[in-house]
Amino acid sequence: MSTYHDILGINPGASQEEIKHAFRRRALECHPDQADEGEKEEAQREFLRVREAFETLSDSEDERWSRGARNGDSSDDEGASGRGRRRSFAERWRSAEKVRVRKEVIDRVSGLSGEYRLIREKNKITIPACAVLTVSVFLYDPLTMHGTGLFLFDVLLVGLVGSACGFALGSVWAYTEIFLTGR
Repeated sequence: MSTYHDILGINPGASQEEIKHAFRRRALECHPDQADEGEKEEAQREFLRVREAFETLSDSEDERWSRGARNGDSSDDEGASGRGRRRSFAERWRSAEKVRVRKEVIDRVSGLSGEYRLIREKNKITIPACAVLTVSVFLYDPLTMHGTGLFLFDVLLVGLVGSACGFALGSVWAYTEIFLTGR
């Protein structure tokens, strides 16, 4: 049975940079997109093994580094360059400080959602009412609104115009209420 080091083709004392380099090389060699049509399934299995080996070895490197940093040993692993080691996404996620959102921002966003909800409530009333009203007027006297001459198309067009008027009317109603009540 091969070890993760054997899968990547590196020695057990390899640095993080060597592990990354070996992973990139092996991933390019066995990537399923690079394989022939009949070998894609085998290439997929091998690629997953290579990725698992890389993730496992990277995690153990990260854990060693973070244990050393907690114990006061801030030196990087022996093979790392002087630029410092980049942390993995998982490590950055675990050590990230929680974002603190100011209360004013939360209140402002909550207020906006309340205003939006009020506009939706008013539009639920006015859009259907205006659409039904304009279609009723058209059906009562089709000559009052000149359209294309195609009856069903004219009914749909009048309904659409009525809906647009209802949207405008509902929005004005809601904004008037917002400004008058000071929400």
